Amino acid sequence: MSFYDKFKIYRLEEEINSFDDERIFIKTGEEKNLLELSRKNPKIKKIYKQLLANDYILYFHKDEISRFVKRTSLKYILDENKYENYDEIFYTLQEPYGRKVNNKSEKKLLVIFSKMPGSKLYDSSKAPHRMLPAFFEDIERSLVKNVYIMRIMDLNVSHGSHYVNTINFPNYEEKIQRAINNIAEKLHIKEENIVLYGVSRGGVGSLLHGSYLDLKTLAVDPIVNIGGDMYANDRRILKDLRQDDLVPIINKNIDEKNRFPKFVICSENSKIYYNEIVRLNNEKFNILNMRDDNITTHPEVSQNTVPEQLMILNILLSSFNH
Repeated sequence: MSFYDKFKIYRLEEEINSFDDERIFIKTGEEKNLLELSRKNPKIKKIYKQLLANDYILYFHKDEISRFVKRTSLKYILDENKYENYDEIFYTLQEPYGRKVNNKSEKKLLVIFSKMPGSKLYDSSKAPHRMLPAFFEDIERSLVKNVYIMRIMDLNVSHGSHYVNTINFPNYEEKIQRAINNIAEKLHIKEENIVLYGVSRGGVGSLLHGSYLDLKTLAVDPIVNIGGDMYANDRRILKDLRQDDLVPIINKNIDEKNRFPKFVICSENSKIYYNEIVRLNNEKFNILNMRDDNITTHPEVSQNTVPEQLMILNILLSSFNH
């Protein structure tokens, strides 16, 4: 008996009659997975979004079959030696080692929210490629000592939800915040020594959860609104799955409490994103507009501000601002 004999396999034109099964397999009839095909076919995109809304995640494509699994069962598929799991939140944790350990300094925690994958892996059938791509893997070399690094996978819907609640995962934000607090408590790290950091999608995660938890934050060109012109083509496949505009929520959070500094790096040259970011409360956020002719697109904001990012992170992680 083959692996596929255990599961119902749907043809593309066949209606899915149950969303209760742990796994659903779709035969695409070609090497491209269902996600790739959904980019050019509205009918296939409707099928794909229906699976997302019912809490399925694409995790593999082989033999012309796209495999989907319930998000809550992905723990049985992901490499348990590579990822930690705290109540459905997957992450990696890197401890300081060698010359990066200083027993005379307090422990610190840098929480990194994942950015979007590059073009080659953007529509990969493997969930970690889309939801926790490699990013700044050697960052610890440029940081102060005694920093633990927690990288949180945006394990939700198609390409993650930017760490935001969705109709299929309505308490996602709460669980992310509990996972961060759990690590801080286990490592005995004070809240003034925790920094949230992210770029683009990850910038949204750091900004939103930094405002909820009131922790030190650095967000680089965060996508704070997916409504209007921002996502007319629904490239991230999030329309109708989560709230579009996060600015009112973030502003409300920071109005209620703002003990620790929060920085946002952006650029007026990345105009669509910039116009949304400047809606944030500039009296309470440190919004840094990077005027640089080398910045012409959204990805270039992060690429051209690495020294500034490291400077801010090290200041936030140090005792200089306590």
